[in-house]
Formats: sequence, structure tokens, C-alpha cells
Amino acid sequence: MTKLHRVLAAVDFSEPARAAFDHALALSRMHGAELLAVHAVPTDRPFGWYARERIALMGSLRRAAEAAGVAFTASVQQGDPAEVILLHAGARTPDLIVLGSNKRSGFDRFRFGSVAETVAREANAPVLVVPATAGRVAATEAPFKNILVAVDFGEGSRAAIERALAMANGGSRVTVMHALRGMPFERSHRYPYHLMEPEYQRSLARVAWRRMASLVPAEATASGRIHTRVVTGDTTTEISRVAAEIGADLILVGVTARGVIGRLLRGSTTARVIRSAGRPVLAVPQPAGEAAATIPARDRLAAAA
Repeated sequence: MTKLHRVLAAVDFSEPARAAFDHALALSRMHGAELLAVHAVPTDRPFGWYARERIALMGSLRRAAEAAGVAFTASVQQGDPAEVILLHAGARTPDLIVLGSNKRSGFDRFRFGSVAETVAREANAPVLVVPATAGRVAATEAPFKNILVAVDFGEGSRAAIERALAMANGGSRVTVMHALRGMPFERSHRYPYHLMEPEYQRSLARVAWRRMASLVPAEATASGRIHTRVVTGDTTTEISRVAAEIGADLILVGVTARGVIGRLLRGSTTARVIRSAGRPVLAVPQPAGEAAATIPARDRLAAAA
């Protein structure tokens, strides 16, 4: 099982950032990990901007970490928030990056995305994005008791399940899902082969269930701790729907590389889930080209961004 040794939390004065720090602290305590807090001073402000408030913030975070028995280090640097987070992540090699969802809107989102989306797309470590709606958690409790992990049957799928188990505790439930993309009726009915579509979908589902059975250990399923689902529909919609249906408090998805044009035109599944899920999302980087070849490309779960 994957163990966390170092957690990096991006902090500022916002509620999402404080909720993210709470989650990072709880996970650090659960794993006995070192906690690094990073604060970025905007480039359009002098370094002394809100200095007293920043010192007070770091002091309160340090006291919270000390009360939880967690080793704590704080760093402050001026620069673009996403760049500062990625710089410190590259230098300190954390096992997990945690940050609140700092949303942009309108043309800024089209050009740059959000800080969370940028870090999730470019970081080499898993990135946990915590929205303000997730609320605060105590350092003494396991922050995640019901985890949804989306898999595409690539080589990273088993590691994703292990990562989900590492984020849980002994009493947590993990649901592993795979989504098949169905052909919309308005497209399929125009062609003679649309009559074969239901059987084709059933065939894909049977293959997916077999692969799911080989991916998830039988003893884990028998224990009732891991549950499996195979669904059909739009990937982002199905991830959000299943998460709401089971009351998941964490969604785990994978991130693969995509070019600039692809991101502008289509975005990514991970980015869309971060924007729409309304609950913490763990983005786990996966090497490009890792998706399974057995399932047709249009039917793989685009947990890969």
C-alpha cells in the first residue's frame, strides 16, 4: 500500500485553502508524514503585502501541526501561485500536493484554467484538490471514508486502487468504476448497424467486468471494503453521478498528457470533474499511452485527462 512520507499544502487566506490544509494535516498525521506549507505572494504586490496576516496565518498552521504531532515546515515565495507550487513540488518531491480550488472565470479560465487545474495537469505527484464545500475536518479523523476511483485498465489502474486505499482507513469504503462511452441514439439510428449497438455495448460491458475482476483482488471484494461498478455514458457525467449516488467524499482520477490545442478545445476529464464534482478530487499522474488497448479507444474511461 502506498504510504505518504511528505505532503505539500498550498495555503493562502481563503476558505478553500484552509479546508485543504485541514485535509493535508489529517493525512499527514495518519501517515506520520512531514507537512510542508507553501504560500505564494502575488507578483503584482510587494513581498511585504499582508505580511502581518501572513505571519499570523503561518503561526496558526504551525500550532495546529504541533498539536497533531506533525513535523511542519513553512515557505513563502513571490510568484505566480501555480508556478510557485510546482517549483516547490519539484524541489521537495512530496508524495502528495494538496490545494483548495482557486477558480477563474470567463476568458481567464479559457486562457489559463485555474491554479488547481494547472497544478493537477503539470505536477509529477498526485494532486488533491479540495473545494470550499468540502468543509473542515479534524486532524484526528480520517478525512475520507467513501472513495470513488475511476480506472481505465491501464498499467496505472492497480496503483490507483492502492493510492485510494492509502487515502482511506480500515473502515473506509472504496468503489472502483469504469465508464463505457455509449453511442447517442440520435447518431446511431442513422446507420444500419445501430440495431447491433445494444449487443455491442453488452459485449463491452462483459469485457470490462472481466477486467475489473482481474484488477481487484477477490478477497478485497469479499471483505466488502471494495465495490465495483461498470457504467455507460459521458465520462464526466457518470463520475459525478456515481459519486453523488454513493456519497463519495473523494474522487480519484488519472491525468495523462494532452497538447495545448486539445486542452483549449476539449479541456480534460480531470479538469471537468474538479469544476463540477463539488467534492475533493485526487488527480494521479499517469504516463501518456498507458491506457489499455483491449477496450476500444472511444469506450475507455477518460479518467486519463
